[in-house]
Amino acid sequence: MERNEEEFARVVEQYKAVIYKVCSMYADDRDEMADYYQEVLINMWRGWEGFRGESAVSTWVYRVALYTCVSFVRRKSSRPRRLPLSVDLSVAEEEERAPMLRELYRLIGRLNRLDRALILLWLEERPYAEIAEIMGISKANVAVKIMRIKERLKRMSEE
Repeated sequence: MERNEEEFARVVEQYKAVIYKVCSMYADDRDEMADYYQEVLINMWRGWEGFRGESAVSTWVYRVALYTCVSFVRRKSSRPRRLPLSVDLSVAEEEERAPMLRELYRLIGRLNRLDRALILLWLEERPYAEIAEIMGISKANVAVKIMRIKERLKRMSEE
């Protein structure tokens, strides 16, 4: 099936927030996040013709974004020092939660890359089956890992 540029543009528009969130979880600052975002789009475009639709488009987008960002981090060969929360908090209720969200993302930033990816997908309310497909692990393993990550985050917050 031949895929066209208009269809690709629609997918990018539909999933730009997802791509942005994944990139912001791995980038140290806005410039680096912009580089990651651009690289994700390049990798999505390169893989667009080959996407066979065997998985949901959202799964494919997550997978490309995660693999691209993890590859960037590996190439840098150093872990990010901190993780900024880059979310538009325009509603008063969201502003009240902002300090808690910043703390959560700070703690998530201390996790290893794979745990960070897992918890990000869980926070995005992705089904365990989709997380398993994206991460290349079993659904049961996803459940166990997420439980352990949540316990680790709780302990870290109590320190």
